[in-house]
Amino acid sequence: MPMTANDLLKEVLKDPMLKEKYNLSDEELTSVSFDTTSEHRVIEVIKTIVLLKTQNISDANVYKQIKTKDFEIND
Repeated sequence: MPMTANDLLKEVLKDPMLKEKYNLSDEELTSVSFDTTSEHRVIEVIKTIVLLKTQNISDANVYKQIKTKDFEIND
């Protein structure tokens, strides 16, 4: 059975590098969900990638979504 978007998100957020590099607490990481907005942009970008990839969206379109949704860059 394939992972759900939520499963995948939780798995990605387990990476200790994220915690260290972006100074995130365990609390912040365990409370992340698709129903809430994090104050950390990196978390929002990861959520966008996970959600779109689990919907089989192409990498090029994932990139476009991140640019417009998470960084508000419109070409």
